[in-house]
Amino acid sequence: MNRLLVFVFLSLSISGFSQILQPDRHEIVLANDEKSYEVIACEKQGVMLWRTLNIPKVTDSLVFEVAVLDTTFSQVWQNRFLFNASLRFMAQKYHDGKAYLLFRNITSKTRNLRLIELEVRSGTVREHIIKNIIPFSYFDMEVTGESVVIGGYFNYRPLVLLFDFEERVPRILPGLFNDHSELVQMKVSENNTIDVIVKGRNAERVNTLYINTFDNNARLIKVIELQATRRRAPLFGRSKALEWPSQIVAGVYGRRNSEYSRGVFVANINDYGEQKIKYYNYAEFENFFKYMRAKREQRVKRRIERKRVKNKKIRFNYRLLVHELISYGDQYILLGEAFYPQYKSTPGSSGMFGSAWTVNRGLYSYDRIFVGFQYTHAVVIGLDKNGNILWDNSFEIKDVLSKQLQQFVHVSVGEDNVDLLYVFDDAIRSKVIRGNEVIEGKELVDIKLKYENDETEEKSTTIYGLQKWYDNVFVAFGEQSIKNMQQEGIRLKRDVFFLNKLVVH
Repeated sequence: MNRLLVFVFLSLSISGFSQILQPDRHEIVLANDEKSYEVIACEKQGVMLWRTLNIPKVTDSLVFEVAVLDTTFSQVWQNRFLFNASLRFMAQKYHDGKAYLLFRNITSKTRNLRLIELEVRSGTVREHIIKNIIPFSYFDMEVTGESVVIGGYFNYRPLVLLFDFEERVPRILPGLFNDHSELVQMKVSENNTIDVIVKGRNAERVNTLYINTFDNNARLIKVIELQATRRRAPLFGRSKALEWPSQIVAGVYGRRNSEYSRGVFVANINDYGEQKIKYYNYAEFENFFKYMRAKREQRVKRRIERKRVKNKKIRFNYRLLVHELISYGDQYILLGEAFYPQYKSTPGSSGMFGSAWTVNRGLYSYDRIFVGFQYTHAVVIGLDKNGNILWDNSFEIKDVLSKQLQQFVHVSVGEDNVDLLYVFDDAIRSKVIRGNEVIEGKELVDIKLKYENDETEEKSTTIYGLQKWYDNVFVAFGEQSIKNMQQEGIRLKRDVFFLNKLVVH
């Protein structure tokens, strides 16, 4: 009876936790130096894989290879098309049953863009040539269903093109081509209006955010300038529509022209453009410093408390990469990742510039080399529609060093819990929270292999990405070198491109 009670208790305890299951894996064996694949998660339509392949002895053409797998990784269709070798990939996006791939021409003869529209289920292809006379650098792409919106910079100034699929004429969105401005976000609302958030300086020369709303005909509907002061200047933000035309904008703020943030702001904007902004210093959060070692966290909290007793504020400076606002019942979740650039110094021959005096007064030359962006932790904040913070939590991610700034941590929301997960090296890291509580601490699960006796060769796993697929399902993908010396009918050694389905259960 006692053993039975213990078993029931353990079963109930385990059922209260989330689990990450890996029910399916798909492998494509790669030959020597064969190109890998790009992946587009297409919700319940499946997943699209594509790549370009060289044609032997042909210099002006490539093979464009595309395949679609359903949600069980069974192939739906595969096709190959001839492709101009002068085209280079820029961006991809899935929208309403279609995948869109944007390419640019690298020759000096034309600056036109080429957009390939693919029906995920049928494989029907439609090509759009976007005439472009301005050589701008790319920022982001969004699709409305009727048009595509492409943002970038020309001469360090923001520029956004709208291309209507039927009229087939590119138009530049007005009011954005200003000095010292920076594109922050392009977002399509449910009613197909387009919000373009730009960071720029106001009349007092203080950084703030401007929310420019356009209709699908490139007409400017309204511009909202967020209130800013020298001590509280919005630096970066994400928007979410409430009941049209009200919206909530959340992000980070800092001093007037600083690149470091000091806390989080939440702006609630009503039908008339009136705004209420609330500011939260990092010191006010309950779990912001949980990523630190326990002793260091306690020292920081004691400093905060001493300042509070003296009615003084302690200020922290962080670089925080802010991601989408996620709907969660009647709440919103703001997800951000803290990082800092990491450098190393190596002996060099840079002369007097970049040199340092050693202890014995000899001149020692060094070069400062950028290593990557070191991530420290993710911050998860629960908000209500009035901009009040309901809870906060964090997820330590100290092991991630990336050459590019990108989103690593993803969120899966359940009825009671919020699951946080990211993939790095050859493992899945996860954490389960409920408001301010940690339901399940940081867990590490290996990427599941295809066969029982498979083993990965040391340091052979390269994770290319993790994408939200549909519901509580994600797809992780990358390359691995695998050996299997025991199972008959299986290659002894193979290099594969893999897709693993991750189900948060």
